[in-house]
Amino acid sequence: MKKLVPDPPRAVTVHTRFSACDGHHSPLFAVCAGADVDKALAHLVVLLRSAYETNLQACDAVKNDHLAGILWATQHALEASRALAESMMRGIAEQASG
Repeated sequence: MKKLVPDPPRAVTVHTRFSACDGHHSPLFAVCAGADVDKALAHLVVLLRSAYETNLQACDAVKNDHLAGILWATQHALEASRALAESMMRGIAEQASG
């Protein structure tokens, strides 16, 4: 039987440059346009996990209380960001399978 309503178009990334060092030079890197958002989200989770683990090591190593407060605030932001990204990945997977 022919499908009457086509599937909606898949969400994809758009070209986005980064690593411009506050505008002191042209950006060195970019997110490529056209990648499936669910695959880009999987890469985002990996990047957030890496940042989380690196920052956690810095939290454990720092002796300065002021800097420790900043690092722990960053740790909380990374943890929340990672949870949100992982939640979106699971939501996409559930939608695709259901």
